[in-house]
Amino acid sequence: MHNYHNDTAEELAQDDFFRRWVQQPDSETNAFWEDFLTHYPEKQSVVVAAKALLKAVEQVQVLPTEAQGNQMWAMIQQQLQEDATELAYEPQVHRIGYWRQWAAAAAVLLLLGLGWWFTIRPATTDKAMGYIQPKPQAEIEWIDNVNETNHVLSVKLSDGSQIVLQPRSRVTYPKTFAVDKREIRLEGEGFFKVARNPKQPFMVYTNGLITQVVGTSFTIKAFPKMAQITVAVHTGKVAVFTTNALAKSQQSQKQIAGMLLLTPNQQAIFDKGSERLTARLVDEPTLIKKPETKQYFVFENTAIPDVFHKLEESYGIAIQYDPTVFDKCSLTAPLGNEPLFRKLDIICQTIGATYEVWGTKVIISGPGCQQKP
Repeated sequence: MHNYHNDTAEELAQDDFFRRWVQQPDSETNAFWEDFLTHYPEKQSVVVAAKALLKAVEQVQVLPTEAQGNQMWAMIQQQLQEDATELAYEPQVHRIGYWRQWAAAAAVLLLLGLGWWFTIRPATTDKAMGYIQPKPQAEIEWIDNVNETNHVLSVKLSDGSQIVLQPRSRVTYPKTFAVDKREIRLEGEGFFKVARNPKQPFMVYTNGLITQVVGTSFTIKAFPKMAQITVAVHTGKVAVFTTNALAKSQQSQKQIAGMLLLTPNQQAIFDKGSERLTARLVDEPTLIKKPETKQYFVFENTAIPDVFHKLEESYGIAIQYDPTVFDKCSLTAPLGNEPLFRKLDIICQTIGATYEVWGTKVIISGPGCQQKP
């Protein structure tokens, strides 16, 4: 079957199988296009635009003349100037070729409620109706990279970003990114080191989840048979949200509900079954600030608030405690390269406290110290 991933809205509207789904849907077409949108959520706007074209042209049996097409475009431009904000969230329409010109005009006129109704041409009447075949639009060339080896695969993108792809994983990306965004599809696990470009957001699509960054490094695990998708941040900030939340925000023109903004040593967990998205600390937090000396974590009669503050700065993690309870506690311990949670074990054992991880924070509790040990 035809690969629809690179099709424009106009090309979809001319496809017989797509038109069958829109005009006379059945179990076969419903299953195919639902699966297509699940695997290619970034194509949702293109599909919506193509359906709008077909819906906009279902009453008449002939194409408008070229003069009518020009008149339609003049009306559209006037309407857009009068109310530009109304179409701020609609798919962009390109005036390329005569058929695309009148088809796009029909879609926009439908959205604006101007009362123009047209129908798509029958497939067998091209010559009789003077149909002009548009020149092929330059398609984006996509690269499908699959790691079928037993070792990691390094992938370098056109913008300088790098991906470390784990075995049994695949990544799909354009040979050259669009000017306004950088879109990637991932299945499996990959570590991303993204070249910073605020004008060109970097978006990674997985099954039901979207990760968007400007310039940072993070790891995504999204294997098809796993019940959860995880996004763990190493540096910078990462926004994570579901495809359903994005679709609802586009319809309501409101902010994306439930979006998580993650910082280093935080991760998002997306449960595919419940579609629940939560944030918590990574399993093994790493240092985000390099120790100034080898003795940086060597404490000698150091006040506990100062110890916690140093850990917060070093790992970028919030540690909550009652300073009035622990103000008399101090620590003498030669800590070094231990993982964060091992450091917390030693500290809490020394001062008679306990700790729990709640979401992205560490909560310290205990009776405190009557006198400094």
